Amino acid sequence: MRACLESIPEDINRVFVAYSGGLDSSVLLHLLLSEKRKYQIVPWHINHGLVDSAKQMEQFCLQQAADNGLEIRVHQLDLDDTGSNIEAVARRLRYRLFERHSGRGDCILTAHHADDQAETFLLNALRASGAAGLRGIARQRYLGETLLLRPLLGYSRAQLEAYAAEHEIAWFNDPSNQNLRFDRNYLRHEILPLLKNRWPNFNMALSTCSEIQSETQAMLVEVAQQDYATLSIQRPGAETRLDLPGLLALSDGRRKNLVRYWIDLAGQAPLPQARLQELMLQLQAGIDASPEIAMPNYSIRIYDRQLFLVNASRLQDCSGEFDFGLKPEIEIPALELCLTRGQLFERLGIEDQAQSLMLKFRREGESNPDSHRLKRLFQQHRVPPWQRSQTAQVYLDGRLEGLLL
Repeated sequence: MRACLESIPEDINRVFVAYSGGLDSSVLLHLLLSEKRKYQIVPWHINHGLVDSAKQMEQFCLQQAADNGLEIRVHQLDLDDTGSNIEAVARRLRYRLFERHSGRGDCILTAHHADDQAETFLLNALRASGAAGLRGIARQRYLGETLLLRPLLGYSRAQLEAYAAEHEIAWFNDPSNQNLRFDRNYLRHEILPLLKNRWPNFNMALSTCSEIQSETQAMLVEVAQQDYATLSIQRPGAETRLDLPGLLALSDGRRKNLVRYWIDLAGQAPLPQARLQELMLQLQAGIDASPEIAMPNYSIRIYDRQLFLVNASRLQDCSGEFDFGLKPEIEIPALELCLTRGQLFERLGIEDQAQSLMLKFRREGESNPDSHRLKRLFQQHRVPPWQRSQTAQVYLDGRLEGLLL
């Protein structure tokens, strides 16, 4: 089992062990301590505060670290256990914390094993995940500049128990692991024993399935990268768009694959399958249609034969008039607008003849004597409808001369 540590690179200076005090992480810590090493070993305990025994677990970890002459790192997470999917929330916060407090030259080890991989595969399958979800737990990935490794993924829990018994390793038996309120525990205690009775090596079989799905997902990403390079439209200061005719020319599966990749690249949550299918139908809408697929933090919209991913946080309500006269600096802090007068005239392609400058924003329902010219400007510059109220209209000496894009 010690061979699993060969995955730790030679140039690592410090190895953090995600240490709960349970069987898995205790075995991993013992393996590290039994090796000749050049790196510093630091147990890292996260107290989620979700169970009555959380403080006892923390004290156990502190004592084990002291007994082995190790400096331990402890962080507290104050989680509301009344929320839905608390396991996912805890995991996300845990990895965010790992990334924030580690860096170049560090390596983080977690003690996930083959049984964990099998559980993850089944849980994701029950959530109707695609290849990205069914690939399960990655053997390694980066958190910022820190390498995250799972060296025990090739070993079963039974093998870890045998190792712990052989070496008389002490661990903390967390009673929350018996709580069937959590999906993973329910699967582990109620479902997997039945599978194991029928198929003793089911965990290794599902682990293999995860590896195959990981290869499949890597191939899908390669295809998506090629399609993205061909069909993406990039403009300074704007979200990347996709060319709609080019997207429609792809097969249905390849089209969905590119959209998933595009959304992930933007750092947004994936579309549920039903919403993705709805989007595929809306892509066929007529040229004058303005379909929209709305999610909590973003929306996908179509305009001018292009697909837009619109970040909800960027849809600010803009209103009012800003009179800058002959001021050399143009600043509207609330809109994060900051440029010089010279830069503004350069953008417009207009000569600065000491005109008085005013910026205006369109107001819904407000009559505007320049509405026809404004509409032509929006169409000329292909400004999507949802961006028009946020686009500054440039008035020079009281005359509408252009848009600040």
